[in-house]
Amino acid sequence: MFEGKQVLLRSLELTDAETINLQFNWLEVRRFLDMPYPSSLEDTKQWIKKTWEARKNHKHYFFAIEHTKLQQLLGVCGLMDISKINHKAELMIVIYEDRNYDKGYGTEALRLLLNFGFKQLNLHRIVLFTHDINMRAQRVYEKIGFKPGGRRRQASFFEGAYHDLLLYDLLASEFLDV
Repeated sequence: MFEGKQVLLRSLELTDAETINLQFNWLEVRRFLDMPYPSSLEDTKQWIKKTWEARKNHKHYFFAIEHTKLQQLLGVCGLMDISKINHKAELMIVIYEDRNYDKGYGTEALRLLLNFGFKQLNLHRIVLFTHDINMRAQRVYEKIGFKPGGRRRQASFFEGAYHDLLLYDLLASEFLDV
């Protein structure tokens, strides 16, 4: 568990499944996660169990983002596809519900996750992809220090249109020097 002022990162638990499932099935969340269809509660429980196995194998680390005082699940974040050879990983984060936006929860969760990735996993580079229309996410990533690194043109299809995926990356030296 990693604790900040507003949020803490903890292991995902099966008791989180209902909240995660509800949010993953909300179109606003699902569209940016490239989830083409709704998932069942059982699918979500299986996904949580898979995250435990992936953690044991050091391939992925997923965390629940919880409000420190309210003990409310705010979202999920993680490092995926960890390469021990290249010392890199891909980052994902989602904050649930509009009422939790623009309060610094995502920024703090990202800083805790990056600290874990760079200091404890000894990663050199962390990458992420975001949709070209997800301006809120782009502002947060750039504020933390991520640099634009490329574009996958028309790589995602939702709401009847193709959208570009933007690549951002951050090096350990850029994060740890801040």
